[in-house]
Amino acid sequence: MTDRKTAHTMLMRCWQFVTVAVALLATGASQAADATAAAEAPLVVGNRTIHVFRATLGAFTPSDRADAARQRIDRAFDEGGEGWTSVKASDSGVLIELDGKPMFTVATGDARAAAGETTADLANQASRLLQKAWRESRERRDARALWAAAGRTALAAAVLVVALLLIWRVVRVLRRAMTARLASGLKGLAVAGDSRRLSALFISSVSRTFLLLAWILSLFAVFAFLTYGLEQFVLTRPMGESLLQSFSALALQAVNSIGASLPGVFIAAIVFLVAWIATQISTEFFAHVGAGKSSFGMLDAHTAPSTRRIVNAALWLFALAMAYPYLPGAQTEAFKGLTVILGLMVSIGASGVIGQIASGVMLVYTRALSVGEYVRIQDCEGTVTELGLFVTRLRTGMGEEIALPNSVVLANVTRNFSRVAPGTGFVLDTTITIGYDVAWRQVHAMLLEAAKTIPEIGAQPEPYVVQTALSDFYVAYKLVVYVSADRPAARARVTSDLYAAIQDTFNKYGVQIMSPNYFEDPEKPKIVPESEWFAAPAKRTDNR
Repeated sequence: MTDRKTAHTMLMRCWQFVTVAVALLATGASQAADATAAAEAPLVVGNRTIHVFRATLGAFTPSDRADAARQRIDRAFDEGGEGWTSVKASDSGVLIELDGKPMFTVATGDARAAAGETTADLANQASRLLQKAWRESRERRDARALWAAAGRTALAAAVLVVALLLIWRVVRVLRRAMTARLASGLKGLAVAGDSRRLSALFISSVSRTFLLLAWILSLFAVFAFLTYGLEQFVLTRPMGESLLQSFSALALQAVNSIGASLPGVFIAAIVFLVAWIATQISTEFFAHVGAGKSSFGMLDAHTAPSTRRIVNAALWLFALAMAYPYLPGAQTEAFKGLTVILGLMVSIGASGVIGQIASGVMLVYTRALSVGEYVRIQDCEGTVTELGLFVTRLRTGMGEEIALPNSVVLANVTRNFSRVAPGTGFVLDTTITIGYDVAWRQVHAMLLEAAKTIPEIGAQPEPYVVQTALSDFYVAYKLVVYVSADRPAARARVTSDLYAAIQDTFNKYGVQIMSPNYFEDPEKPKIVPESEWFAAPAKRTDNR
């Protein structure tokens, strides 16, 4: 008990230590972020950032320097002047002047050496921005400049509307002309059904490509109007310039990214090309084996189709794994997060799919079924037409196709009627019940005689009759025959013909097929006298 208390106390102390350490780290990170933010003070004049103060000069913090510079610039703007700016070297940095009056100093500590900034570059940039801010301050006081900007914006809006109408009209005309020419050119080639569908798909793709081009041109026109309109007004001019600079930077970044990714795309294309050639060779090899021209142990015409799918899937997965590092954006966090999400989705939702594939592989390689065999699985009966990785398809003689999941096929008993004799036939059996007042030899003979009248019932293996039950009121006889037919509908037709032949044969010899049922004992026992044991068409034999 004491040991448990000691262990519990130690665990609680460890937990408190970890909690305090995490809190101290979080506080330190927050304070560092606050200190970094507090160390920067931007100088904003008329919605335009002139300079960012980062260094402390004497007793003046970056914030104090920014406030003082803003006040001096506001007074200088109110006094008027020519708006000429200049830079002058000083002991603490570079002094920025407006019309010969000092406004602020760009200190050496304001430049970020890690970003490649220098004091002289920052001073020249601040001088140009201050001069632009002075001109904009004059423009804000001029009503005619405002009306002129509004007029130019209205004219640009009219030009935008005309440009959009022209873009969509030209694209519509080009799309109709191109699709009509393609349709007339492919009309003579599109004869088969698949070719016709592919031609329609190609024409639709070209048409939608023109629509995409129209939307892209329209968006470019709207973007140009927005940047132009924002730059006409003093208050929104910095926003327009920033929008244009951001778009230019993104476009340049996209071009650079495309150029940098071209070698990786080339390598990935080579990997996929090699995988495609390997799958083509694999397909031809397994097609040769599937045609029965060759066999290699377990690999024969039966296992070749499924083995081909497995090998080709493995080749493509291997190619994807090899080409993945060279795909554009494969090393980005977004791409990695997307692959993780897809992996989780596949791992969660594909358990049933993997089970179906494993069941299909087991069915193929254990040779439980083969295409063309007649089988019964649960209540489903028909000819096997497909052994896929996911489902097994049966075609019945009633115009139906049944798709059974491979896991269901593997988990249930399968009765195969096609492996009694070599060939494409199948076993057929039927059961009838006859009363005890009919000699069993006669019933056997009539059933065999009825079977001989059906052309599809083969002589080898020879049909035979077995008695499966001696019930209270009747005897159960099962007739087993072999049908040499390879079509799914044959079983249903042959079964119907056999039933009809049995009825005709029993009617011919005056034997009723209706099974008797009694509510009381008959006056005379239902037995067959020995003199009638070999009634026609039964024949006497030595052992019976």
